[in-house]
Amino acid sequence: MAVLTGQVVEAGTLQPVPGASLSLLPGNISLTAMTDSAGRFRMAAIPVGHYSLVVSAAGHDTVEVPELWLRAGKQEEQRLVLAPAANVLGSVTISAMARQELQPLGVRTFTVEQSLRWPATFFDPARLVMALPGVAGINDQANHLSIRGNSPNANAWTLEGAEIVNPSHTGNAGTPTDLPTLSGGGVNILSAQMLGPSQLLTGVLPMNRDNALGGILDMHLRNGNMQEQEWTLQAGLLGIDVSTEGPIGKGGRSSYLANYRYSTVGLLGAMGVDLGDEAITFQDLAFHLALPAGKRGELRLFGLGGTSSNIFEAVHDTTTWKVDKDSRNIDYASSMGAVGASLRVPIGARSTLSTTVALSEIDQERSEERLTGNYAVGSRLDADLSERKLAGTVQVEGGAGLRFRWAAGGSATERRLTSPLNSDLTGWLLRPWLNGRWSLGEHWQATAGIGLAHFTYTGQTAPEPRFAVEWQMAHRQKIALAAGTRSQLPQWQSFSANGWPLFMQEKIGLTRSQDAVLGYDRSITEKLNLHAEVYYQQLNDVPVEAAGLIFPSQTAFSMVNVWDEEASVPLQSTGTASNMGVELGLDRHFADNLFWQVNASLYSSRYADAAGNEYSTRWDGHYLFNLFGGKEFKKVKEDRVRTWGVGGRANFMGGPWSPPLPAYTGMNGSVLYPGDQNWVQLSAYYRIDLRVYLRKDRKGRTGLWSVDLQNVTGAQNAAFRYFDTRKGEVLTKYQLGLIPNLSYRIEF
Repeated sequence: MAVLTGQVVEAGTLQPVPGASLSLLPGNISLTAMTDSAGRFRMAAIPVGHYSLVVSAAGHDTVEVPELWLRAGKQEEQRLVLAPAANVLGSVTISAMARQELQPLGVRTFTVEQSLRWPATFFDPARLVMALPGVAGINDQANHLSIRGNSPNANAWTLEGAEIVNPSHTGNAGTPTDLPTLSGGGVNILSAQMLGPSQLLTGVLPMNRDNALGGILDMHLRNGNMQEQEWTLQAGLLGIDVSTEGPIGKGGRSSYLANYRYSTVGLLGAMGVDLGDEAITFQDLAFHLALPAGKRGELRLFGLGGTSSNIFEAVHDTTTWKVDKDSRNIDYASSMGAVGASLRVPIGARSTLSTTVALSEIDQERSEERLTGNYAVGSRLDADLSERKLAGTVQVEGGAGLRFRWAAGGSATERRLTSPLNSDLTGWLLRPWLNGRWSLGEHWQATAGIGLAHFTYTGQTAPEPRFAVEWQMAHRQKIALAAGTRSQLPQWQSFSANGWPLFMQEKIGLTRSQDAVLGYDRSITEKLNLHAEVYYQQLNDVPVEAAGLIFPSQTAFSMVNVWDEEASVPLQSTGTASNMGVELGLDRHFADNLFWQVNASLYSSRYADAAGNEYSTRWDGHYLFNLFGGKEFKKVKEDRVRTWGVGGRANFMGGPWSPPLPAYTGMNGSVLYPGDQNWVQLSAYYRIDLRVYLRKDRKGRTGLWSVDLQNVTGAQNAAFRYFDTRKGEVLTKYQLGLIPNLSYRIEF
């Protein structure tokens, strides 16, 4: 049997909500509860399984927590916030057939429970969202994301609302040049089992979010158990995890949660799995403390950090050298850390103050030694890349009457870069904002706001208006329209340490985006939801090749196509780009031991160079299709519950574009390869993943055996092209084949 505890409070005041009604669905009268005078509740003797938690109270909007997994070895803790309703109801009725709440436009929620059922996520939140509409994984080796035709560099991460640096191990994983990036890596340092409900934000961002042209992974940490200590141990072919949580002191209002992970990726190599012939290691640690702040406030302290490396050593036998990499020693090392605090307290009768401060940094070092025929070092290439962010946010929200909610706040982010182009470059992004939300009758809601983005490095200030309107229709339908402007700081490749002989590098400022999104939702049944979005995005002030304005451009260069490589041309911010598409998804959320989802995206991603010529961007895959789901088979005995589960995912998408290849000359000046100026789209991509697991729930503990098979058919998918001087020809590098992961997890 499982236990569910928590508290229900009111948004704005953080006052407890007594008499709130809670119901677990699907269920019966025995799976309901009411909150006491302190807003607290406890539900015990719950049969283990997956539920939706519906919370309602008179005068408040209903809240639903979908796909809540309750098990014997983990007491679930929930803190639920109810917003005052525009229309005060005299009574509240919860139906056992209540339908899932419709998501706001541009918000996709994901949970730790999904990472335990969806195949080949490896507890990485970035890999988990690859199954969502409009999200394309760039390479099987890593978690870099292209969202709606944007570069992986167009994305951002926030933790408890504050922006942080790339929280991933091995930032060079899966890149064509093997150089470090700031866009992702082999696996997220923050394991999904640390997460509470988190979100992927796309399209017109909420007014309190910025500095992303693609999407934002908005990660939030869950509280630990506030009643008793619990442990989670997990061992598998990819790593070993140890997690602990429990109360701090007495009173049931504070907790700790910590997780340590150490990689065992070398076990896969010993089994003969091809991981790129590199020795890969990583380890990480994360913690979260939840503490009371006064009678109704809450204080959170959090941190995470990790180190990783991959090493490739050339074999000292020239007869085995077949390609360029065989004659090279490559040493990559990375370290990342973040610490922060967040505070949420009521101020006055109907307002709340929320603030978060986070300091984060990632340092990456890569060295490459190119050996000669006598194994001496002929040349050496060093590529170091570091980024530090100090980010703070503050927000005050409140209401006026029953139909109007307001919020005002600001954010400040200092970014410091050290790259092959600059030893130390610092600038602040300062952004005050104001937002209002009106309930216009029973079925209409409107939101409007304005922000100002100021970049201190260039002195540039950009207005960012945003608005949205929603129409709640009959039969659980909703139509929403949103439009607005957002900005992003320039990529590290946009800065040159030295000017150019003829064209001094101008200071590159913010890239701007104008977005419009039209969405439609319908809850077809109590289990089945339909969601569709049509979007258009126009990018302005994109850095392009400055030389193209006077001399004919030979590269059609635009920063939207730059990922891991350096930019070797002078730049100016006169380019444009556009992304447009339609996304359609049908989601049957978990109920009756079954879930599935099918989604499809059709899109176009284009850019214009300095001369105004238009081309497909590097990320223009044209289409994206996902089909995934799972089924559980449960056998209940007197002292245990045994559950077999199987899940799968089929992913199809247009092939990646491979950049033009430069010319190569030999030691004597002979032309080895003349180069080309054409982008080439590689073959279409497809991959099928499989997950099979056996879960045993006994009194006080839950054990889980699982097998994940990534690319179960061993499909050979092209990743990129390159010219190999040893071979003397253009070669295609392929992505990973079959990757198995066997693991065992126990919670007690």
